Amino acid sequence: MVSRDDNTYVIYPLYFDRSISRLKGRKVSQKYAVEKPSLENIAKAAKSLGLNPILEKNAAHSSVPWKREGRLLIEKKGPKSKLLLQISNRL
Repeated sequence: MVSRDDNTYVIYPLYFDRSISRLKGRKVSQKYAVEKPSLENIAKAAKSLGLNPILEKNAAHSSVPWKREGRLLIEKKGPKSKLLLQISNRL
């Protein structure tokens, strides 16, 4: 498993999940969120933006440790909020 460092953003599928509240971990607005986002679709969206995401399929977000939905590691290129919005527009 690749470790998180100072030059990497960690992105979880729940950041884009319409059914998750902001308090529970969703990072994009309801307008840009999708139903049941998959790690693979998020990775495809990131690749289409010219990013090189690294998939970690067995990782879990701390707010839902029983759900091992995976995560993406993406090199930092600007603010994370802008990156999440760009990915959500591709989903």
